[in-house]
Amino acid sequence: MNSFPPAPPNDFYFFIKTYYEMCRSRFSKIDAIAGKWEFEDLIPGLSDFDSRFICNNDMSSQDWCDMSMAVGSVHLELCKKFPQWIRILEHLPGINITWQEMTDEFTYYPEYMQWSFYHTSDEKRMNQATEKLGLRKWDKKDEYFHLKKFLTYYGPYDRNIDIPINLGAYAVKYPLHSRIMHYFNPPVQSAISLINRTAVRGKKEAFRLADEKYPHCRIFRDLLELVEKHYEEPQLYEQSALFFLEGRMFGILETLGEEISENLTLFQDAGKRTVPEWKEILREINQDASISIFENTKFSRLMKGRLFFYVNAPDYFDSIALIRNELNRIGKNFFIEPFSIFWKLKTGEKIHDPSIILKDLSHFLTQDEIDCALQFSELTDLDYRGKEKEIAKSIIEIYDGFYSALHRITEIVKEDYLKKNESQSVSI
Repeated sequence: MNSFPPAPPNDFYFFIKTYYEMCRSRFSKIDAIAGKWEFEDLIPGLSDFDSRFICNNDMSSQDWCDMSMAVGSVHLELCKKFPQWIRILEHLPGINITWQEMTDEFTYYPEYMQWSFYHTSDEKRMNQATEKLGLRKWDKKDEYFHLKKFLTYYGPYDRNIDIPINLGAYAVKYPLHSRIMHYFNPPVQSAISLINRTAVRGKKEAFRLADEKYPHCRIFRDLLELVEKHYEEPQLYEQSALFFLEGRMFGILETLGEEISENLTLFQDAGKRTVPEWKEILREINQDASISIFENTKFSRLMKGRLFFYVNAPDYFDSIALIRNELNRIGKNFFIEPFSIFWKLKTGEKIHDPSIILKDLSHFLTQDEIDCALQFSELTDLDYRGKEKEIAKSIIEIYDGFYSALHRITEIVKEDYLKKNESQSVSI
């Protein structure tokens, strides 16, 4: 490999402004747009944009579904108008919340600390929200979030997990981008957050902080320089060089694991245990079940529009792998986990297949919500190979009713949680 396509112009600012304005024009309750990481972490030609929307506090279940389709239509229009943006447009915003959810402790999510805000229709409210978040002290929620992320990525690079799609000519640079920014940086970022007990927002910032802490490890400087050169180092793409790089990266993660062990409070004697043992222990450390339901719900709000975009995208946008990715997880994340948790909270009974108790939720849900939830369960349990778009279209048709059911049980659990905690605080 002797030549590379040059780095394209950085038009992320133009994209973010265009995208926000189009989405807001089609759904006026969108108040602000944020994105994960810092702007400097968006690598032209290789990065997608992990956008996040913040909306009015009066969002209803139907509002979320309407917004979902509005945003999905924007993705489809921009994909057709700006084919060079297919990588940036790869998915609709994953997390979408209201201002109240951004600042309430019940709905606090540590990833909020890693967002950069770009545009808003309400500067005062955004300043108040970000200021309140800034005053929040690091606690066990943050530690759990970052330890879980570190453990998720801990291990040798998986060569089969990060499919290079919608990259065009820049696919040749993806072997390094994937290893460095997708699979090595996240655990480094979380490790530094755990060690310093404060969230690191930026990806490059994480490498810089790691370099300051471990100046004898040249890898962080080397990787920053490589990213600045848009990965244009031909010799590093040889298989032997990639294996060597993967070995260096895993070695660093082992070093970081030793450092992390001195800063953990979720369990004792971390330094006397192996990292695989940490994984087992963390599985037993459950977050409050009430909060866990919202953890899943906030990711579900724009799934209808995401699937709509994928099934209608032009031929030059590779959507099949993306549909498969969603069908692999939304049944578990949006139905099995939250509905099982809801049933256990209400009855004390643990179940593995909540479809069998849907009929017993008639005093909480309407018949249409129950029917749609059952169909969602069935559709997401099908063998989708060769039928990806067909199944996705069927999910779109019943998604409003399904999301209404998920939204409703989330609201019930939140109400119960707040009442319980209010009564406990009063009794104390």
